[in-house]
Amino acid sequence: GFIGMLPERMYRQMELALDAGIRAFDAALIYGSHRGMSHVLGEWWRTGRLQSRFDVWISSKVFHPRSKPCLKRLQIPNLSDLAPEQTTQVVEDHFEQTLIELNVAYVDLMLLHWPGESDEAVGRPLDPQLARQRRIAAWKVLEDMYRRGWCRAIGVSNFGKQHLEQLQEDGATIVPMVNQIEASVQLQQVETREYCQQHDIVVQAYSTLLGLTKESKRVLSDIGTKYNKDYGQVTFRYLYQHGYCVVHLTNSQKRMQSNMDIFDFELTDKEMEILDQLNSDDGGWLPKPCDIQ
Repeated sequence: GFIGMLPERMYRQMELALDAGIRAFDAALIYGSHRGMSHVLGEWWRTGRLQSRFDVWISSKVFHPRSKPCLKRLQIPNLSDLAPEQTTQVVEDHFEQTLIELNVAYVDLMLLHWPGESDEAVGRPLDPQLARQRRIAAWKVLEDMYRRGWCRAIGVSNFGKQHLEQLQEDGATIVPMVNQIEASVQLQQVETREYCQQHDIVVQAYSTLLGLTKESKRVLSDIGTKYNKDYGQVTFRYLYQHGYCVVHLTNSQKRMQSNMDIFDFELTDKEMEILDQLNSDDGGWLPKPCDIQ
């Protein structure tokens, strides 16, 4: 009943991750992961394995289009049905719900999960001006929560260059600090990445290994042989050298540890060029930001 994950897996994933030395965690209201995360972190604080709130970095996300499957109790509305003032109320409510579910006084990073919905997803043409009004209304809530101290940083997710530019045109007073986007050797998001880097926006990659073709894995593995690294580690190193920080999801503690083992080698310019050639317009699996008004 949840998108992309089972909440009950969170308990063991969190325990394994903490044991592996991981201290930064990515969540979202729609994932249904907050309560499991809260429980495990609470136990680590209670038993002294974590000393303070400052020992961990918690990111979460609000402003996600309603998707199927999605439990009704999450009260995720169709974004395209909201007036701007309704958007403000929904994002405020979901921000507060996030803090309550995590049982913390603040999150380290809160993101707008999506810039909106696509015409294809809702089955009708959407008003681009209304979409912009909803987006800036949602962003203004994050700015307000940041000023209150309810989050230490604010950003966006799945935003393209045009969405970031529109936020500034429409009255944002704080530039997003992070843009979390789908990125891999097959979906390199060059325009968005370069725009973010030019404007001091941290660009964060997710779904970095999902959907890699056999040919991509072969090229990555061939390069990895030189460094005694697997194709996943070469992927992470490639993205890191292009300026990404990487979010990864796994149930394996061995993989959690190996995913972090990318700082003892460096890809050559030639190897980077070879991997650059794997880029493809259809290399991802989620809606493209350019298709969202």
